[in-house]
Amino acid sequence: MSCRRGIGVADQTPLINEDGVQGVAVIVQYRVQPAQGPPLGCCNAAPALWNNRELINKHISLSPQLGCGHQTPPDYLIAWVQHQLEQNCTEFSCPRLNSQHQVCGAGISYQTVCGLVQLKPKKKQCFEETIASLTALKLCDYKKCPGCQSYVERADLNNLCVHCSICTSKMGRAYQFCWQCQREWRGPYFNAKRCANVGCGHMTISQPEATSSLKLCRPDFKRKKLQSEKDDIYLSLDKSDSRTRLALIINNVEFEHISDRSGAEIDECSMRTLLELLGYTVVTLRDLTSQGMEAALEDFSRRGEHLGSDSCFVVLMSHGTQEGICGVSYSDDQEDQDILPVSSIFRHLNTPGCPALREKPKVILIQACRGGEDGSVLVADSAPMARHRKEHREKDFICMRSCTPDTVSYRDPRKGSVFIQTVVDTLNNHAHEEHIEELLRKVQKTFKDKYPDQMPCKDRTTLLKKFYLFPGL
Repeated sequence: MSCRRGIGVADQTPLINEDGVQGVAVIVQYRVQPAQGPPLGCCNAAPALWNNRELINKHISLSPQLGCGHQTPPDYLIAWVQHQLEQNCTEFSCPRLNSQHQVCGAGISYQTVCGLVQLKPKKKQCFEETIASLTALKLCDYKKCPGCQSYVERADLNNLCVHCSICTSKMGRAYQFCWQCQREWRGPYFNAKRCANVGCGHMTISQPEATSSLKLCRPDFKRKKLQSEKDDIYLSLDKSDSRTRLALIINNVEFEHISDRSGAEIDECSMRTLLELLGYTVVTLRDLTSQGMEAALEDFSRRGEHLGSDSCFVVLMSHGTQEGICGVSYSDDQEDQDILPVSSIFRHLNTPGCPALREKPKVILIQACRGGEDGSVLVADSAPMARHRKEHREKDFICMRSCTPDTVSYRDPRKGSVFIQTVVDTLNNHAHEEHIEELLRKVQKTFKDKYPDQMPCKDRTTLLKKFYLFPGL
């Protein structure tokens, strides 16, 4: 593995060699380049500037201003549009928060987005194809053909047998598929109410792909725990419409000056699925600069939903250095580096930064290297101040890094990072009966038994009670 100025290179080697094949370090980089002037959101890597926002504030004026008056870093706006598209939205809105601590929601057209930020050709094509597909689904009766994955419109709404001209041309024979079970058609073609495929007509046939391995908690287990350890367990709100748990995932995959993080999409999907099943509404943002990450963390910490929540998760996945988490524009050849200091995460989520999460556990996981040949994952947060009395500035944190200092953090381009996948697997299998600190201890135990070249470590943990997730309840 090669490295430059203490920056690890994104790993490309699957971590399956029993002899200890060395994967490449995972690091984060990011910088937005305007047409002129210094890069947006770049942060000097020097520790002396970690708590100094002057560099970022100096370039805030270069951020595009939306019609509602909010200024938004270009990369943050792009990531928010992508997040909304993934929610099947074709009408976009401002991501910033208003004075009521709610997402502004002021409408932004796609044409306005293109006028405010410069989209890369690949990203622009992806956005426009997605918008076209979603619009077609709203206006017409469209579905993907299971053979070629192209969208097909059903001409006869009373017939489930649908003809695909593309597959017919490719196969040299007539190809029909069932509109209901999404498999190649079997049975009579005309006026068909169902096909002859086994299970057609039952929604359960498509469920195995969507089901999760998350084991659910039994109501009697939760009841007994609350009775026997009531004073030693963080308050856990019951599942209801009034419980508004939030989670934030920032996943930097494509970088401007260093290698992309192949396999990171797998980590994102696995973590998002887990958090949603645990009852969290997940905001997923991809490819942010340090300025974009700052803006996203600030908005997340101010969300009014935290008042109706009992906890939060923040997951950051990217390349990293000893100074912090790299934005996608990071380059070791520049004086002002695009790095988000880890202290910024704590600052946004600590007691004064996020009063709504006071006395509530906050879990932060960061998959990133810690310099030269390091990889790190961080979990930390703090609680807000109470009125008319002093409150600890930093409390109720749980922090875990993906590796110990001066060691690398491994990622398989085909399966995702070893750390994130182990965390997801552990929570899936044991969150129904163990609290978070025991779950993370099990993660460490897994590395002891299976991965001799990497060991996650807890850091800056200030939990005063046990935090049970009680999945399903």
